[in-house]
Amino acid sequence: MSVLLASTVGPADRWIGALREALPGEEFRTDADADNLEDVEIALLAKKAPGLYARLPSLRLIIALQAGIDSLLEDPELPRDIPIARAGRPEGDRMIAEYVLLHVLRHHRNMPYFLANQRAGIWDKPDVLDAGERRVGFLGLGNIAMPCATLVRDVGFQVAAWTRNPKAVPGIDNFHGAEGLAPFLARCEIVVNVLPLTQVTENILSARTFAMLPKGAAVINIGRGQHVVDDDLIAALDSGHLAAATLDVYRTEPLPTKHPFWTHPGITMMPHTARKSRPEHVAPQVADNIRRLRAGDPLLQLVDRSAGY
Repeated sequence: MSVLLASTVGPADRWIGALREALPGEEFRTDADADNLEDVEIALLAKKAPGLYARLPSLRLIIALQAGIDSLLEDPELPRDIPIARAGRPEGDRMIAEYVLLHVLRHHRNMPYFLANQRAGIWDKPDVLDAGERRVGFLGLGNIAMPCATLVRDVGFQVAAWTRNPKAVPGIDNFHGAEGLAPFLARCEIVVNVLPLTQVTENILSARTFAMLPKGAAVINIGRGQHVVDDDLIAALDSGHLAAATLDVYRTEPLPTKHPFWTHPGITMMPHTARKSRPEHVAPQVADNIRRLRAGDPLLQLVDRSAGY
């Protein structure tokens, strides 16, 4: 029986070496277009692969190679009875945490404002706040968001998080459920979206929720482009209700050159660079779950399909 590396981020050669090193006794295949895939028990996917599952009669496990699994879950061909496991580091990704801290600090110290003034030849010195005077909020507090929120907390910011269910983390105020969203947003001077994309969270950053933020707030989105209603974000910036936004993800990637985000003075655009998937970081979790499947042990980081992540 074998493992199929069905789709990857970047060349498959980058991945196959790391996977074979982590699990040298396993047969890894990269021939997703082969006629005979009947011996494949485990499929590794970075994105959905139309027509694949019908050719995998022995499939027992799907392992998602990317943090976002919405592409896999929205596939109408996805087998309902096959478990899906995530392959990211269970303790989160330090690279993403550093990225979030960078942009929280940029907005905290008004860097977009100063850069705009530099271009316009304006010398202005607004008040500067300590980190302890700035309220930062995280939409989501899962494996990816947790190290981001705790790092920002440890720098000294007042940190809160909004979650689906109650979650107790020292030094992080928790708001949860539909009734907790408005009071959470009302205290966020900088809000960071790290939610998974589900039917519930799609379009969550909209005119309705922007209005719940205090005037002058900043938005950072590293979730999915579908979390943001593009026209609503532009309107909130143009009205002055939002001061600035930093975006790492978009509804269409690469972003079309004529999209208004490119030229909007209130938006900092990043080309989906919060992290770069590195096979050597993912391979250990893949190997661990393959060993567990072979041994009949409980699998780790299983996806809850009903929740969408």
